[in-house]
Amino acid sequence: MYRRPKFLEVLLEIRQEMSRQADYDVDLFAEMIRSDKFAKNENQHDLSDAKDAQEKSRV
Repeated sequence: MYRRPKFLEVLLEIRQEMSRQADYDVDLFAEMIRSDKFAKNENQHDLSDAKDAQEKSRV
């Protein structure tokens, strides 16, 4: 058969690394859900809070 160009080899390596990172992120998210880390509402961001802060700083 033919040999892959270097570009494709690098592209496949990048895609494999991104896939591993995505799997890790999904596993971490699932673990956080299972352990009720989201139940406490810690460090939640609300867009309305940011909008209110910008409006107050303008006045």
